[in-house]
Amino acid sequence: MQGLWLLLFGMVVGVFGGLFGIGGGLIIVPGLMLFFGLTQRQAQGTSLAVMIPPIGFFGALAYYNRGDIKLPIVGWVALGFIIGAYFGAVLHPRLPLPLLRVAFGLLLLYVGFTFVMYPAAEKTSTALPPAIAAIVSGIVAWALRKQRLPVAPKPESQNDDETEYHI
Repeated sequence: MQGLWLLLFGMVVGVFGGLFGIGGGLIIVPGLMLFFGLTQRQAQGTSLAVMIPPIGFFGALAYYNRGDIKLPIVGWVALGFIIGAYFGAVLHPRLPLPLLRVAFGLLLLYVGFTFVMYPAAEKTSTALPPAIAAIVSGIVAWALRKQRLPVAPKPESQNDDETEYHI
């Protein structure tokens, strides 16, 4: 029975993906957590696995046939996504779950607020807002803070009397 619910959920995600170009982080992750009891880590991993091609192929084909895909942008974004997904997956286990939940929730709020309050036609810059860049940089730095290089052990003294000589 759960298979049917998952199939229905996948169809709903597909409809929203086709309508709005969204899915993974905005629909699949919260849906798997709320309706199917997955942890955030499980939902994120499952979401990435679902996005492996050819999931979006047929939706993208319909957009392509209407001339609504900028192919040069697809290549660059796809390359960046591949690299970023790898580093995100490596970084993910190093972050505590409460921080992930807060960061994910804030991201959803930011995206929703920005989308409603500042329609794309009014934007004059496509650059990443400095505040978002600072937040992402801070999270990465915080997560890697324990990844310091190991300290070399104190060398064994060559003298039997344990006297240290400094020059």
